[in-house]
Amino acid sequence: MEALRADVARIERYDSSARQYTLAIIVDEDHASRVALESGQHVWQSTLRYDRLYRNPDPSTGKVTFRFEDVPAAKGGEHQLVSLMAEAGRGAEFSELVMFGKRLVTFDDRTGLVCEVRDENQLVPRHILMTGSGDEEFKGFKSEWATLKDDHLIVGSHGKKPAEEWVKILDRNYGLQSVDWHERYQKMREALRVGEHGYVIHEAAEWHPYRREWLFFPRKVSSEPFDEAIDERERGNNTLLIANEDFSDIRVVAVGERVPERGVSSFKLLPGHSDECVALKSVEIGDRTESYLFCFNLDGTILQDDIFIGDYKCEGLEIL
Repeated sequence: MEALRADVARIERYDSSARQYTLAIIVDEDHASRVALESGQHVWQSTLRYDRLYRNPDPSTGKVTFRFEDVPAAKGGEHQLVSLMAEAGRGAEFSELVMFGKRLVTFDDRTGLVCEVRDENQLVPRHILMTGSGDEEFKGFKSEWATLKDDHLIVGSHGKKPAEEWVKILDRNYGLQSVDWHERYQKMREALRVGEHGYVIHEAAEWHPYRREWLFFPRKVSSEPFDEAIDERERGNNTLLIANEDFSDIRVVAVGERVPERGVSSFKLLPGHSDECVALKSVEIGDRTESYLFCFNLDGTILQDDIFIGDYKCEGLEIL
């Protein structure tokens, strides 16, 4: 019997009768990730949460609602991931989570490190991705989004600068290919009508294996040049991009109401219900950070309004 493609197996690991899901949510601690051990050695750490999501369809109307359950640390809901690798004094700034077969994989957006997470809290390094094509500069790839397409793991970046328009394609044995996606990022900018002076910042994407479509939910969209203070407060986005396989056709779908300080940092198709998604929004204004979870479907309908989940920046989400 032929094995399912990795992308199909991932979306079919629950069936349509599922009501309870286990979520893995990873926190990007930024500068706070650096900690000193009693020995004086410095390491870098991130928090990995394991929480629950309940899907509740109304038997009479079919309307779906969701409930999020925060699992306390004392009951196994919170673990620390520790890394010994850093770049320019920073590390363990993990930006995404993806189930690749039976492996939970995460990505450090400072060092370019690709790690498997084993036994809930053990990091096993598997690759180091380098910026751009991998040849220009001795700098880790700023991994921001990741998804499965067919039997490959696709890892991308913000797409705001040329070096961030490359994607990394990893096979099941972590063999690597770097591909320039400039034209695809440009087509998404054009679909969003940001003009030559504007920008789009991507942190969340999914490949839909049944529809054979790309789903991109930009975190920030602006028709004005980048200004950090304005970007933090006002550029949060609520529009989803749905593109065919070669990006020759892109639809723009409004998802709920825009909250200017909140932007999507990760989302996943809900296994067993492939037109529904669970997603994270994050806020980052100076030293203030917040994260929210919400659910929507691919026609733009909000199924669950924003739920506050913590005063920290959650950047990666996966359904286990």
